[in-house]
Parts: sequence; structure tokens; C-alpha cells
Amino acid sequence: MKLLGFLEEEAVVLDMKARSKEDAIRELLQVTIEHGGLPASHLETVYKQVMEREKRGSTGLGDGIAIPHVKDCKDIQGLTGAFGRCKTGIKFDAVDGNPVNLVFLILGGEGTGGDHVKILRTLASLRQNEHFLRFLRNAKDKPAVADVIKEMAGSLA
Repeated sequence: MKLLGFLEEEAVVLDMKARSKEDAIRELLQVTIEHGGLPASHLETVYKQVMEREKRGSTGLGDGIAIPHVKDCKDIQGLTGAFGRCKTGIKFDAVDGNPVNLVFLILGGEGTGGDHVKILRTLASLRQNEHFLRFLRNAKDKPAVADVIKEMAGSLA
């Protein structure tokens, strides 16, 4: 079952190694490759597209959350991505200037724009919920992260 319509539970990283925006995006793209959401041959192309999106404005939303994303990408089928958590924080050029410790990477293929926008709206709403943020930061394992996301996303339906 995909969480929020794009995220496989196996594509959750509880202890990201990255300390920069670039490394965080690469780390989560690699996770997406490992779980079949992105062909390895498209890594560099998709990385460049995500970074181009970052140049238009940081997807570090504040409150420790970033949502790097790309939509209508011809190198991707459907919606896919990964979620990563970093306890020490990642320099992400967030709008509030603070490090990011929760990163949702969303990759959308051609024709997924409507669902992509819906996911972005859902995550933007969830980030304003202090309980959601605390539970995500403190979840002990991947199933616990999945449960938090399912419960909180369901509460918005």
C-alpha cells in the first residue's frame, strides 16, 4: 500500500546520512531506485530536474520539513518517492533558515500533475500539525512512520 498515494513503506529512511540539500536529494533518489520507483539509468536526469526546481525556490518549508519534488517527468512512471528523517538536521535553505530533519521526495511522471498537487497540499497541511511532526520525528521504526502518515493523512480526508 502506498502512503499518500506515492510512498512505499520500504522507501522510508530513519537515519539519513546527508547533511546538505544535494546529498539528501541524492540519498532519497537512491532509495527510490532501490525500491523500483526510478530506473537507475535516469538518476542524473531526475536529480538535475529536482535541483532545477530547487533553484526556483527552496522546498524547505520551515518547521524542519522539506518537500523536494518534480512533476510531469518523462523518466518516471506514475508517482513515487521516498521519505527521510535526519535527527541532526540537513542544511536545506529552508524559508525559516533552520535545518530540515523530515524530507518527503515526490517524483511525478507525465500526467500525474493533479495527484502531485494534491499530495503537496496534504503535506503542507500536515506540516502545520505539531503532533504529526512530533510523532514523525519520534517514530521508532518504518511501520510506526507509516502508521503516523496514514493516520494523519486520513484525518484530512
